This record gives sequence, C-alpha cells and structure tokens, in this order.
Amino acid sequence: MKPALFVKILKEKKLLLPPLSGYTDYPYRIILARFNPPFIITEMANARAIVQKNRRTMEILRIVEGNHYHGVQLVGGISEYMKKAARIVQDLGFEFIDINMGCTARKVTCRGEGVSLMKNETNACEIVAAVAGAVDVPVTCKMRLGVSRQSMNVLPLSQKLVDAGATALTIHGRSGEKKFGVPLDRNIIQKTVMNLSVPITANGSIYTGVDARKMIQETGATAVMPGRGLLGNPWLIPEILNTLSDKKYTPPHLQQKKEVCLDHLALLIDFYGERRAVLKMRSILPHYYSSCLFLKELKKDVQRITTAREIPLLLERIQETKLGVLYAT
Repeated sequence: MKPALFVKILKEKKLLLPPLSGYTDYPYRIILARFNPPFIITEMANARAIVQKNRRTMEILRIVEGNHYHGVQLVGGISEYMKKAARIVQDLGFEFIDINMGCTARKVTCRGEGVSLMKNETNACEIVAAVAGAVDVPVTCKMRLGVSRQSMNVLPLSQKLVDAGATALTIHGRSGEKKFGVPLDRNIIQKTVMNLSVPITANGSIYTGVDARKMIQETGATAVMPGRGLLGNPWLIPEILNTLSDKKYTPPHLQQKKEVCLDHLALLIDFYGERRAVLKMRSILPHYYSSCLFLKELKKDVQRITTAREIPLLLERIQETKLGVLYAT
C-alpha cells in the first residue's frame, strides 16, 4: 500500500480502528472485518519478540481476510529491532505499520517503549526513520499529548516524526499519567492538526457516531479512532461510517448481539482452545451488554463460568423487557 493511497482512504472514510491489547486479536478482527471497516490493525506486537519468532507474538500477526487494509502495531525502543520487525511484517502481507508511542503499561514504559518514547525524542525519531527506511508501506505513530501534564510535547515532536518519515499520526487527547477518566484536551489536538501537513487521527472518548462527528468538528482531524467503545460493539463501525456520511444507522437488536457474541466465542475456541477462550470471554462478554440492567450481577456470574457450554445458558437470561434489556438474576 502506497502512502498516498493510505492518505486517500483515510480522508474518504475518516475511520481508523484501534490496536487494543488483549482484545483486537485474530478472532475479534474476524468479527470486525464483517462490518467493513477501511482499516484493521493488530494489537501491539513486540518488535524483539517478532525478530525472535516468539510463538505467542506470532499469533498476533495472523492476517484476517477482507476488503480492508491490514495494519500492525509495533512496540519497541531499539531501532534495529524495530527495523527488522518492520521488514518481517511487511513480508507477511501487512500494508501499513503503526509505531506505539502511547502505551502507559509499566511493563512497556520501563523498557523505554510506548509513551516513554515521547520523552526521548531523538530515539523516537530514529525509530521512525529506521522503520520508514526499511519498508515500502506507510508508517504511522500513535501517541499521547505527552508523558505527563508537565511534559506536553506532542506539538513539537509530531513535526519531528513527520520529518523522520511518518505518513500520518494518531493522537490520544490525554497525557500518560492515567488511561481513563481524565477529560480530553481537544485544543492541543486541534493545534497539532493546524501545524501539520499530514493527516491526524483523533483518539479518545469515542463511543458513538455523534462522538466521532463532534471530535472531527472540534479538532479538524482527518479521521477518528475509537478505543474501548469498540469492545463488544463492532456495530460502532457502521454507526461511525454512517453518521459521518449523513446516512441512517439502525442499532442491532438483542438477538443479533447474542449471535455475534456466540460467534466470537466459537472463534476464540477455534484459535485458543476452550479453556483459554472461556477465560478471555469472562472479560469480553459483558462489553456486548454494557447497557443492560443488572450488569454488575452479569459480570459476577460471568466470572464463575468454567466451560463454553455455560455461556449460551447465561445469554438466555439476558432479555428484552419494557424496562429495556436486563439480566435476569
């Protein structure tokens, strides 16, 4: 995929799906592909582990068939490993590469990776230059406003990353101290958009099509990237696409959610085996029914599940009533 084509599609569709660690694995990417997003990206994959052919990491790099473009997110702090990993994933068929500069997990930041790269601007730029020079596909970066509120350097760093070879940037509108709960700073995203010539995708607190439209209106961003709002909600893809193109969107009914949820379970079992699939489903399933009444009780009961055959029985207790969707305790 040529950079110009990436930019063209991004400007047309205005949607880039997120790399969600632990969630946008191969099974869920199969589900997402059925909703026709323009781009799908893997959860973050460690560059050194790719070079070393780590089995678990290579699981992340399964490409999902579909009409979308395939992206991979690399995390790493050493340019040589990032360069080698970039060549490997390009050879596997990935069509664009995103560099993680936003992860706040301690196990990542303590190695100088993720958001820690933002405080080492020289290394961040060296990594982008090394990756961009090693492959023919577009290279993007996903970043935050800065490592902390006291170090909000997204504006100067973003220009340096573009100069180093980044085709586009995704900016999460918070700094690195906390993951959630802090208000987004759309003003800084807007300033970055105004100062750069490349497309900016805005990320953070996008749970509906209306949220997506508001984000673009307030920041001038080229596109949006939803985050946790996509968990258990692949329908967010057509909701955003339809809203941004002024088309009608019809939410799914309860039975559709149950069918997709059970399909997701079957894909997890096929990929991981039943035991690991059930463990994953404990955290995934409540997201499909996040607005139902008695959600707290649903979450408790999900944690007690040990076999796959218990899940359809549990879903039977989620019902449509005059009060709305509720979990019958």
